[in-house]
Amino acid sequence: MVKTHNDVVILGGGITGLSAAAVLKSKATVFEKQGTPGGLVRSHCFNGGYWFDHVLHIFHCNQPEILSRLQRLLKLNLVECPPIAWIETECGRVRYPFQLNLGGLTKNAAIKCLKDFLLAYFNKNKQIEESSYKEFLIGTFGESMCKLFYFPYNEKLWKYPLNKISTNGQLWNLHQPSLEEILEGVLNPNVYRKSYNTNAFYPHPPKDSKLRGMGVLTNALAKHVPNLHLNSEVIQINPKKQSLLINKDGIIAEHQYAVSCFSTIPLPALIKNCTEVPKRLINEMKKLKWNKVLSVALSILGPRPTGIGHWRYYTDPAVPFSRLIFMTEFDKYNAPKNGWGVLAEITLPADERPNQVLMERNIICCLRKLKIIDNEQQVIGTHSWIADPAYVIFTREAENTINYALEYMEKRNITCSGRYGQWEYSSMSKNIQDGFNYADKIIKK
Repeated sequence: MVKTHNDVVILGGGITGLSAAAVLKSKATVFEKQGTPGGLVRSHCFNGGYWFDHVLHIFHCNQPEILSRLQRLLKLNLVECPPIAWIETECGRVRYPFQLNLGGLTKNAAIKCLKDFLLAYFNKNKQIEESSYKEFLIGTFGESMCKLFYFPYNEKLWKYPLNKISTNGQLWNLHQPSLEEILEGVLNPNVYRKSYNTNAFYPHPPKDSKLRGMGVLTNALAKHVPNLHLNSEVIQINPKKQSLLINKDGIIAEHQYAVSCFSTIPLPALIKNCTEVPKRLINEMKKLKWNKVLSVALSILGPRPTGIGHWRYYTDPAVPFSRLIFMTEFDKYNAPKNGWGVLAEITLPADERPNQVLMERNIICCLRKLKIIDNEQQVIGTHSWIADPAYVIFTREAENTINYALEYMEKRNITCSGRYGQWEYSSMSKNIQDGFNYADKIIKK
């Protein structure tokens, strides 16, 4: 069996692993099971120039030092792209964030939402963040906002009972408004308002670039990684020997590391492949919950829609997708001049096996009913894929399990990081920062 010796091994060539490796350079060796780098942050091109991100990603960054460091490292043209997002409800269309634009609803709906918010606001329990996600939403926004938007949308997004989801780790992107903000949104709705993702950026390569979309960012990082092995899946990790077995195109090789292992692969997969893990931890990891997302990309020939926004949320249970993403709103060259692309996202339970062809047909039919596609526009290509895992589902039982697993790995010189490595809901900005921080720590040693 072939053996190699490395200072640092990095499991997973997604945004976190690549960020760490781009700083460590030749000190790190990255193993990525896919044939392209980037993990979920990559792009696809179909039908002669229609570009789609694997899933919706926009680089929102509220820390100038992280943005500056990334720009210096990559010398990329990241253009400011404050997202315009709309929410479709049975009582009207409002701009995201929903709670800051209630005046865009029908008059009766806006009054009910305001009244219920005031009841919740003045009776807010100090312990609300320790309750279930469902109780938190009611206690923060009131019953009417929850019935109109928060409950139906989150039920589509999570595909899991909201009263069984905890608030742990997922409130960072949920704006909890002041009374003044709510009243301003009633009186002056559907205008630009600062939220967690308004400091957002998206790659704008030259018109004739061979690569577009958010994959530009991860490919730029990958160019700074001299030891990047694609089609390389970890099948065993031995923390005691500081070694791992990698299956690359059917050939098994052993790789040893002298300093550290940095894992960004899903935490359950890491535990499963580690030797000498206590049976209790293995059994506990089996209880972790997650869902997956079916993405359906449609290449459309014909006039581009106007005033559509970057993406739209849909609360109606009869609409199969939770969100539509309009790729040419991010970059006008993400499709030929006479066309545009839309990406539909459908959340599925982890164990569901969808009929993708049937779902693609249903989506096209639904887009015509919603008048997103009209008679002047022709669907010339349909492509779909599944992200699994997609969203980590937080339960109270999971918190102790995750902490136990992370501590167990850290004691064995394996640092877990990234959305799936730490089994969390985190942003691109945080993941990049975590990669940089790990690399800086290793260099200081």
